Amino acid sequence: MKLHSLLALCLLIMLAGCGNSDEALPDLPRFESVAAGEEFPAQVPSSFGSTRGWLVVAEDRTDPLYSEIRLPVVIVHCRARRHNDPVIYLAGGPGVSGLNAAAYPGAYPWQQDRDFIVLGQRGTQDAVPALMCPEYRAAVGNGTDLVDAVRACRHRLTEAGIGVENYHSLASSDDLEDLRQVLEIEAWNLYAGSYGTWLALTYARNYSESVRSMVLDSPLPPNAIYDDESAVNFEAALRAIASDCAGQPACDAAYPELESRFFGRLETATSSPFFVEAVSAPVTGADLAALVPLSSGRDVIAAPGIMDASAKMEPVVIEALGRRQEASDFAWGMRFSVWCSEALPFSERSRRQRPEATLGGFESAAMRPELCAAWDVPSLGVEFVDPVTSDVRVLIVAGEFDPLTPPAWGERAAETLTRSRVVSVRGEAHVPIQQWGGDGCAMSLVGAFINAPVATLSAPASEFCVFDRAAPRYVLQTGQD
Repeated sequence: MKLHSLLALCLLIMLAGCGNSDEALPDLPRFESVAAGEEFPAQVPSSFGSTRGWLVVAEDRTDPLYSEIRLPVVIVHCRARRHNDPVIYLAGGPGVSGLNAAAYPGAYPWQQDRDFIVLGQRGTQDAVPALMCPEYRAAVGNGTDLVDAVRACRHRLTEAGIGVENYHSLASSDDLEDLRQVLEIEAWNLYAGSYGTWLALTYARNYSESVRSMVLDSPLPPNAIYDDESAVNFEAALRAIASDCAGQPACDAAYPELESRFFGRLETATSSPFFVEAVSAPVTGADLAALVPLSSGRDVIAAPGIMDASAKMEPVVIEALGRRQEASDFAWGMRFSVWCSEALPFSERSRRQRPEATLGGFESAAMRPELCAAWDVPSLGVEFVDPVTSDVRVLIVAGEFDPLTPPAWGERAAETLTRSRVVSVRGEAHVPIQQWGGDGCAMSLVGAFINAPVATLSAPASEFCVFDRAAPRYVLQTGQD
């Protein structure tokens, strides 16, 4: 008998379940609890009851000879005897585990009567396997070739038997549904931040009957083409902050004509790039713009001072330009697999050799096309970036000055989410619900929504302090705000 015939016969026998039952593939999905004291990547305060364990699923659900992957799960049990529909947290990134949310369950207003579930997404730091790419992080820090580093990471992972093409939002949404079923949950509430909102919408598109409600903190709907819009959004946020500063007498006095001076400096640096010590490439307007972080409300109030210093080219700016770059501690392999299969391929940026002129050529792509080419995963169907249509009740919360997921994207998502409400949080930037040092108004709105979605969607703004926030108190040169 020929070799290929033998292989085919063996496959048929395995699929039929013949032979020794001990050799049969184990049932999937399944949940494996972890006993107290056993090693696990997340801990819960001892004052809370919890269950920890692993969701075991197939890496590739289309492969009859599947490889198993293991995703960490923490269930923080509510304090009340009567359990309402639980809340599951979907972290951002992509490439962030999010398990640290289980360490602070008391921060969430639903903990009294709802279980709080945290799932480490496939491919992230605490999953098995974790698609970490130390090669890429080293290349960013050392200034060496990023494309070579991406290829090296992909080669190492595939040599280890990992199918990097199987790590995307469709597979993760199937993981979520598998978890719901093995835990025997009828329906649950999704609480998602940043990229997690993309995953939540993907799940709602495919499993709407499983969703009681959704909270989208900093919405990233699939039909928002990040890689074409992010530079424009960043410029709009910077101009909005400069305009807001000009509308406050103290800020305007400290930083007069901030918008024209800052953007004039960017134009000058773009038309006449310059060199600074310890940096081999010339500095352009895009490099100066990148010095202004806008990830939080604290970043927002500091932004006018940084823009003013950049306009004046103060020594602190030269020093910042000379600092060595570092890559975030993402699971970069998972990040590449997601972005290169379901985001960049549907952008105009994927077909251009360089960024457009916005902000002096600021890179709009979360993942540059040459890096995705090196990662080499197939793209999902174009229908993936269609608007998500759903009648699930949805609360959409966005920071007023968020350049990554602006309030306009919340409005865009809401166009096809028929039971939704969009809230722009004054003075905030990215993931305003999770700004733990703030006034807690956004989280209190979320708590009300989870408890009573219908009532909260139609409640007057006067019932919630998030709609009555004061203007940001910008940090001024004098040290006063």
